[in-house]
Formats: sequence, structure tokens, C-alpha cells
Amino acid sequence: MVSAALFAILMAAGTQELIIPEGTILPVILNETLNTAKLQDNDPVLLTLAEDVRAAGHRGPILIPRGSDVVARVVQSERAGHLIGRAALDMHIQEIVTPAGVVYDGLSAKIIDAAKKKGEKGEVKADGAIQGPVHRVRDTFLLVFPPTTLIQLISLPKRGPDVVLPVETRLYVKLMSPIYVDTPVAASAISVPQPVSVPRSIPQVSPLLTPAALEVLVAPVAIYPDAVLRDLFVACTHTSQLVQASQWVHQPRDAAGNLPAIGYNPLWDQSVHAMTAYPDVLQRLTSDIDWTTKLGLAFSAQPSEVVGEVQRIRAQTYSLQAPSVQAVGVVH
Repeated sequence: MVSAALFAILMAAGTQELIIPEGTILPVILNETLNTAKLQDNDPVLLTLAEDVRAAGHRGPILIPRGSDVVARVVQSERAGHLIGRAALDMHIQEIVTPAGVVYDGLSAKIIDAAKKKGEKGEVKADGAIQGPVHRVRDTFLLVFPPTTLIQLISLPKRGPDVVLPVETRLYVKLMSPIYVDTPVAASAISVPQPVSVPRSIPQVSPLLTPAALEVLVAPVAIYPDAVLRDLFVACTHTSQLVQASQWVHQPRDAAGNLPAIGYNPLWDQSVHAMTAYPDVLQRLTSDIDWTTKLGLAFSAQPSEVVGEVQRIRAQTYSLQAPSVQAVGVVH
């Protein structure tokens, strides 16, 4: 029965997109304030991916999770002139680094929009550069009173305003070339973690579970990527925190797409923090707390056996569907 279920899951997974196509819009958030008065060419800029990037629209599996680091570099930072010109800021996205450490570099992308507060001026040009506000006082002064003497030049207003993007400004980046997402290796070996320290509220499993019982527990998550399973198994030993985290990530977002601060707990275990990047997985874990608790107990008492069962299920499943797996680009 379990093998049949896994067979169906794999068939569905075989049709999913493993490429983030050209033209995809990635919303990112600045981790620092940018100001053309302080920036220099080649300065690094750190941003954060604001939303999950999914296959097949918004309902497919997560290809790159929100919270991934986005690294850009300034290629042009110009201040406005005293007489003419507007400030300009151009930066190129270089790479994306996921929480699991997967790096997508050599990107071709450009900024197409910057979320501005009401009343702010400036715009994103067609080439992706951000152009600063006009200097209406200076430009009007020059139009009405063209300078003809040195005194008039000295009395001109100061240079035009700089491009200033406050921290947490949301930018929208358009991919100009596709990103090929790394796929999990069929029947790949997960490194065996050290035994987990389990809270006193969760008793140890005794007696140890049989291979058949472990198969039932592990089968629903066995074909998840290794990077997810490493955190998932540990997070299952913190079920109360998982429930809180799931409630937090499924709250309505504000107009900027951000989750409210209410409900977030910085004291959650690191594994639970990592799972907030996968709202659908969190919902699956918290929809059946009894199963999640048993999975956490099994991993605490028998980590090697749990990992071994994952490898066995993967080997059996992918061997049944080897042609399909190869068709979607699984790396051997």
C-alpha cells in the first residue's frame, strides 16, 4: 500500500517544473539602506527573497524558499549634479543562496520596480537602473534665471536629491534567463545526524520500532529533499513549536506581503525556524500531530534506522520509475 502511494506521488512529481523560467518576477527586500551619497561602484548589497518561488504557479512545490539570501553588487552609483542630471543607482543580482546552502549564481536579472512610499519620487528605468527624483527648485531656478555671472552660479541651489532606498524596501526583480533548480538525488544518502536531545515532555520510544512500523511513519516524507528532511526530523521533536509556527506563517499578510510580528517567537528551535520556509510542509505536519509526534520520537530514539528507511524507500521508489526520474533531470 505504501509503495503504491509513493508510486503515485513520484508520478505527480515527475511532471513538475524544475526550471524557474525567464520572465519570473522575484520580490526581494533590502537588508540595508542604500544611498547614492554613500555607495560606491562594486559595493555588495544584501537582500532577502520575500516570497517562495514555486513551480506551476503558486500551487506547485517550492523551488527556492522565501528567506533565501540574494546578493547584488553596485555597478553604478551617481549623484545628481549641481547644474543638471539626476541621481542614479544600478545594481546587478549575482546569486541566490538558500537556507540549505544551495547557491544559484551567474544570474541574469534586472530590477523592474521599487515599492515607494506615498509622496516619494524616483523611478526604475527600462534598463533596470533606479533614477532619483528631479530637483524642481534647481531646475526652475535655472529656467527662470539662467546664470550669467560667477555670483549667480554660486547662488544656485545645492545638487539634486540622492536615490535613497530605506532598509526593508521591496524591489521586484525580473529574471532575464531561467534558473535550473537542483533536484534531490534519487535514493541519495542522508548524513546520519547525531541523536537529538528531546524535551522532557516527550518520552523516549520504548521498545524500538520495527522496520515495518518505521516504514509507515517515514513513507509520507521519504522523497522530500535532503535539505528539508534534516530540519523536518528534528522539528518533529518540537511539536508545540511547530503548531505555533504553522499558525504564524498562515496569517494574512499586509499590503507589502509581510507577515505580522504577532505570533512569531525567536526562541523556537532552529529546525522549526527553518521549516517556516515551507508553509505547506508545516501544514502537513500540524494536521496530524499524533503522526508527527511519533515520527519525532522515532527519530530521537532511532536516527540511523529512520535515515536508513528513507534510503530504502527512495531506492525502491526510484527504481520503479527510473525512466521518469531521468526525464526530469535527477542527478545520479
